[in-house]
Amino acid sequence: MTTPQAAWPNINTLWAHALVDELARCGLKHVCISPGSRSTPLVVAFANHPDIHDISIIDERQAAFVALGLSLASGQPVALVCTSGTAAAHYYPAICEASSSGVPLLVLTADRPPNLHDTGAPQAIDQTRIFGQHVRWFHQVAEPEPTAEKMRYLRALACRACQRAAGPDAGPVHLNLPFRKPLEPTPLPEGHRDAVPPELLESDPLAMMGRSDDAPYLHTPPTRAILDEATLDTIAGLLASAERPLILAGADHRGNAYASTLIELARRIGAPLIAEPTSGVTRNAELQDAPLHFGDAIFGSSLLTILGAPDLVLRTGKAPLGWAAARAVRSWSHATTILLSPDADPADPDHLSSWHLRAEPATTLRALSRRLSASMRPAIPTNAAWLGAFQQAETLASQSLVAMLQNFRSERPDAPLTTPEIWHALGERLPDGCALMISNSMPIRDVDAFMAQRRAPLQIFFNRGVNGIDGIVATGLGIALARKATGLHAPTVIALGDVALRHDLSALALARELDLPILVLVLDNEGGAIFDELPIANFPDVHTRHFLTSARADITRSAPSAARISEATSPSELHDTLSVFFENPQLQVVVARSERQLDRDLRAALRAGTRTLIDHRSQGDLP
Repeated sequence: MTTPQAAWPNINTLWAHALVDELARCGLKHVCISPGSRSTPLVVAFANHPDIHDISIIDERQAAFVALGLSLASGQPVALVCTSGTAAAHYYPAICEASSSGVPLLVLTADRPPNLHDTGAPQAIDQTRIFGQHVRWFHQVAEPEPTAEKMRYLRALACRACQRAAGPDAGPVHLNLPFRKPLEPTPLPEGHRDAVPPELLESDPLAMMGRSDDAPYLHTPPTRAILDEATLDTIAGLLASAERPLILAGADHRGNAYASTLIELARRIGAPLIAEPTSGVTRNAELQDAPLHFGDAIFGSSLLTILGAPDLVLRTGKAPLGWAAARAVRSWSHATTILLSPDADPADPDHLSSWHLRAEPATTLRALSRRLSASMRPAIPTNAAWLGAFQQAETLASQSLVAMLQNFRSERPDAPLTTPEIWHALGERLPDGCALMISNSMPIRDVDAFMAQRRAPLQIFFNRGVNGIDGIVATGLGIALARKATGLHAPTVIALGDVALRHDLSALALARELDLPILVLVLDNEGGAIFDELPIANFPDVHTRHFLTSARADITRSAPSAARISEATSPSELHDTLSVFFENPQLQVVVARSERQLDRDLRAALRAGTRTLIDHRSQGDLP
């Protein structure tokens, strides 16, 4: 038998080994490590574990967003490891996003032992609850100690951390781990306070080695919130009695898990199902009935003025993103609004909801459909005219978008490339099974408006927790890493604005190091386009100086030389650059140039044209 001195030359080595061993037993597959001395025991343990993929990322901020993307794409907790001092502070933006989006992360920060705090020791700051309320659980880990009692504590702690991160209220968990020197696997003489006693392995092999069947030390089966029978009966009754039901699927990275059950419920009650591209409900090849996509165009028209407002609204995911949709929701104060989400906080910034069903969506939707099928609603709904009007408006919106884009290019063949054309082309060219990471601000809204006619399967990712534009490239890298680990070969496209890229330029160098099939599509509209849509645009001096960020040369000059950059200023150039990438996917940056004012005018024209077409048909003015 291997002696403790040979396997674990000191308590730090044993301590880190036991922690990592339990994390692996609980299913951990990926860890993002940023270099630093104090975290050496953890780094050595992760590097030596055969079942965990350790990824070295120098910059902690990048590492945290890469871990976020890995977790988003895999659906599993991902670990982060950093040294003491300000290193953990660089995790903060990604931790906030993970907390708000319910993405599981295990944040392992190394620390100086207590006797080095408040003494002027280097790299020693108070890391206790450094992330505040943005983690599901914080635990100040005990100092390593070579006793069976402490080893059992550590193994159980690792299992608890994994369970808390994974859910049901998923999110980041923070363990702060103090280590005293020696940090490396340096042998210590018997009797040293940090040496592992020879008798420890024999006295309590379970504490030292874990369970013999490779199971976690503490079994923590996943739990799912399920509604009681009385509540399910009540909600089913509300759905069955609604004359004008409507279902809105907002942004939700978990949406694919309940997409088919949501569509089935919509079919059963005759409800229009309007799904945002980020809902997880829209791009699934297995779905038989396609949801509606042009929600903002429909809500911007007079359709509901003519038909009447919905009397019941069932919502999943985040609050509606589109401006017209958000305005419409605020006006439905007399409707019964039901939120279905396992999250603790209701996605209801307008405080109009009647119900927050804090339960697992797929199970709840199936239970409701069974009740409606059994006794409360015929298979063919009686409110077919209500549903038909929405379906007709959807068809008109799709046809209008294509026709108006074609007319624009026909009438102005020499006009610069426009953002609506970029998204329309991307929707046509993305291969099936491709991953698309979309930045916030205008891109997340433009994909909803101008790529909605795509029906082929597509994985769409986003950071809609706190809606930031930082870390977009790094998050996309994590998504690509997770897809590669599961054998998915379709490329990953990261679409972001020029301002968002400036927040994450250094991630391009990391992208080259990781050697992944990634296209970074930069929508360069001279920066700050979303502020043209806001009231600040009426104050031109301040608007121009502080809200518009026109500095086009910065992107190409500041990008790392390792990145291959091409530009597209016309539809034909965009077509060619996309073709080059999809024929041979490897890291490429495509800067798609457009003019902000032309984009703004075309967006307005497309919205107005679609709205007019729907209005005329709704009023019976068109054949």
